[in-house]
Amino acid sequence: MPVLTLGYRHCDRKRPSYIKNSEIEGIAVLARQQLVEAAADAIPLATLSAISGLKINGVVFDLFVGTGNVVHDERGNPVLGICEYDPGVPDTAMVSVSPVGVNASEELVLSTLGHELGHAIFDAPGWIVDASKGPGLFDEPSDTARRAYRTTTRDVEHLAKVTPVAEAAATPSLAIPGHTTKEEYFAELRANEFMGSLLVPRQRLNLAVEELAPKHGVTIHRSPSLDPDLPGTCLHLTADGDIGFFDIECLQKAVAKRFGVNRRFIQVRMERYGLLKPGAKIF
Repeated sequence: MPVLTLGYRHCDRKRPSYIKNSEIEGIAVLARQQLVEAAADAIPLATLSAISGLKINGVVFDLFVGTGNVVHDERGNPVLGICEYDPGVPDTAMVSVSPVGVNASEELVLSTLGHELGHAIFDAPGWIVDASKGPGLFDEPSDTARRAYRTTTRDVEHLAKVTPVAEAAATPSLAIPGHTTKEEYFAELRANEFMGSLLVPRQRLNLAVEELAPKHGVTIHRSPSLDPDLPGTCLHLTADGDIGFFDIECLQKAVAKRFGVNRRFIQVRMERYGLLKPGAKIF
C-alpha cells in the first residue's frame, strides 16, 4: 500500500500558495514516480485506489479510498466523487468515488479519483491543521467545520476546468458555479491540473504523439517554447484536408487508449500543453 511523500510552497497553516501550473506538473510527476515505472503511460485504477497514506509538507495522514458505492452530496444527490476530512476521525482523509457502472466508465472513475487525490494532496493538510486547533473564540463548538472540510465533484464538466492558476489569480471575477470563494475556485483548478498532469503528463503525451501522429495523418510542428517555466521545444499538431478533424480525433482516441482515459481528456491535455489551440479549427 503506497504512501506518497510530496511537498510544495505553503503558508504556516499548511495551505498551498498560489502555485503555478508548472509547479503542479512537477508535483504530479513526483507522485507518478512513486506509483508506476518511468516508461508507463497509464496509471491503473487499482494503483490509485491502493494509496493508503500521504505525507505532505510534513503532515502525515492516512488516506481512505472508496470506489465501491455511489457517492451522494449533502442533499442526497448522486455525484462523481468527494474528498473530505472528519475531525472526529483524526489524521485520516477520505476519498470516495462512484463506481464503474451504467453512468460512469472506468475512464471517468479514474479521472475523478485523480481529481479527488489532488484535493487530498493540496487541501487535506490545511484541513487537518485547522481542525487540530479547535474552534475559534467566537465559534460555536457544536458547529465544527466538518462541512467545510469537503469538496464535491458533481459532474463531468467539473473535471474540465483548466484555467491557469496565475490567470485566475489576476481575474477575481472568475467563478465556478457552486463554489463561491476564491479559495474554493483555486482548489478546483489545482485538483484538475494535478489530475491531468498525473494521468497524462506532458512528456509522456509528447512521446505518444511523436509515435502515433504519423500513423493517423497528423503533422507535428516543432518550435521553441515561449513559456519560461518550460524551456525547450514545444509541439503543435495540424491535419490537412477536409477530414483533418477526423484524423485528429482518431489520434486522440489512440492516445487515450494508451493512457486509459477518454478522448475528451486527451483533447483537453493537448490544448493545455499547446499541441492544439483551444477551440480552434484543426484543419
